Amino acid sequence: MEYREFFERVKGFLEQAEIHKRRGNNDFNPYLEMWSESNEVKLHSALISGFLNPLGNHYQGDVFLETFLESVGLKAWFGDSSNARVHKEYENIDVYIANGKRHIIVENKIWGKDQDRQIERYIEIIAKEQSRDFNDDMESNELESSESETPQEQGASYDNIAVLYLAPYKRNPSGYSLGKWEIQGDSLVNGDNKVRFKAITYKGEILKWIENSQAKVGCITSLNAALLFYKDVVQIITNTKENTMSIEKFLTENKGSIEGNMKIVFEILENKDKIIESYCEAIVEKCREQIESKDFEIVKTSKDEKMGRWNRIDLSYPFMIKPKNCGKYYFAFCVEHYIQKEKYNCYGVRIFEQDSDSNMDDNISSKIIEYLNVEYIWWLDDNQKFWWYELDTSIAELESKLQEFLDSNKIKALNEKLKEYQA
Repeated sequence: MEYREFFERVKGFLEQAEIHKRRGNNDFNPYLEMWSESNEVKLHSALISGFLNPLGNHYQGDVFLETFLESVGLKAWFGDSSNARVHKEYENIDVYIANGKRHIIVENKIWGKDQDRQIERYIEIIAKEQSRDFNDDMESNELESSESETPQEQGASYDNIAVLYLAPYKRNPSGYSLGKWEIQGDSLVNGDNKVRFKAITYKGEILKWIENSQAKVGCITSLNAALLFYKDVVQIITNTKENTMSIEKFLTENKGSIEGNMKIVFEILENKDKIIESYCEAIVEKCREQIESKDFEIVKTSKDEKMGRWNRIDLSYPFMIKPKNCGKYYFAFCVEHYIQKEKYNCYGVRIFEQDSDSNMDDNISSKIIEYLNVEYIWWLDDNQKFWWYELDTSIAELESKLQEFLDSNKIKALNEKLKEYQA
């Protein structure tokens, strides 16, 4: 297959994908406009507890809670859920469910690390609260004498507690989090005490719960949409979201052209750096007139010419757009190359020192940061924008980011101020 034919087909695919997006096959999700897909507290725990709460504004009673209990296999054990209470971040427990007799602790872990004795503390908190309820009718002096007693001495029933450890994929809590408790089958055991335990997943139980809930409220548009958008988030964090217009499917769906497609793809990958270099060259030349009219100049050097070092890797900057009239220190738009790895890595705006091929002294760097009142200067963070972009994920934006640099009054002002800086 010739390159021209291949890229004509790719162009057609991209145009078709754009049509699909406009017709509804898009990536818009209102939840993700507000929070990251991995935000445990504000997104996942908040939504899960909101749906599970029988007193929630969804006005569906315990429909969602009952469906959840079915999905995690605790419906029979938990019993009546119509009067259950669901809390978010109760005593730092991500989601806490109770019906007066049974208690469920949901520890929600997207990518977060376990905390010291976290699950142990949660179990003891609930056990102690049970014992207090048990002793509500005791005389005040008896209550005072029981303050120092352990939960089991106070009559707490660990049998009424269940712990659900929720993560994108199946994993168990660490001993660091469990403390004195150990996993034994479907229980956590501490001496003679035992609580129910199950490791559940977003990929398994949560997706199942969402889908079963959709089936029960499918006719209620607002709730169905809310569940649908949350399902989308869960599929993102579990890598189960199907993309009907994916480039992978395009490359492999036609059995007769797979081999030809792959030859071109792998040839592109083998020549990735050469392609990036040609692309950068083309963008710089395209913008040359504008660059020079805005009092910048283009500086091209060999990609083997060292101009800095990071983590034992020599750095070069084959493409640089710098102020024509600058001081000893200046900010420039540049493309960074790893010399030893022979790889173009990133681009953006960073500080340079005239006639220097080594890193700036940390002491000078700190003084310049304070002098300019910015967050960072190796790659500029001017308190409003971080000017660093990874080539692997942002190469298509190179031209637009260069344009932002050329139009930035903030960077021009910083470069003017640097002219006056005395180390």
